[in-house]
Amino acid sequence: MSEDPSRSRQEKILLPVDVTPDHILGLVEVLNSLGGSVDSMYVGDAVFENVEILPKAIDVAEALGLVKSDKGNLSLTDLGKKVAKSDPKSLKYLLKNAVSKIEPLHELVSILKTKKKISVEEFKSIVEKYYPGRSEEAEKNLLIWGAFLNLFKMDEDDEEIHLI
Repeated sequence: MSEDPSRSRQEKILLPVDVTPDHILGLVEVLNSLGGSVDSMYVGDAVFENVEILPKAIDVAEALGLVKSDKGNLSLTDLGKKVAKSDPKSLKYLLKNAVSKIEPLHELVSILKTKKKISVEEFKSIVEKYYPGRSEEAEKNLLIWGAFLNLFKMDEDDEEIHLI
């Protein structure tokens, strides 16, 4: 029995600690400005991005369903084209629905949908599970993603994470 090639695209990925929403949006904007498709070799030059971050940003953008990679070419998907043309509110709505393939964002949102809020200690415990030894950096990035996508945020007292 042969393996379904689309299956690998459906698997969840771990959000790299150094990939922010800005990296993903920058990649989408560059691809859009270049006509929606480009040889991936030239993407780094166009986005002026760190060579170490760009492949990770491409992986996240692909998991979010914004880009697809085929034989060395990167192209925007229909969702990627919508994101490139969206206003900030629509953009957040479009991306909010795509985080199911990104861990630990998916786990955090799932827990928060049930509980509505979790303690910072529980948040840190979840983050540590995914990023042993790098959890402090990951916590900050996850809070950035959560706030950017209007998924969750930390309260004013830094004691709880709340579903938005």
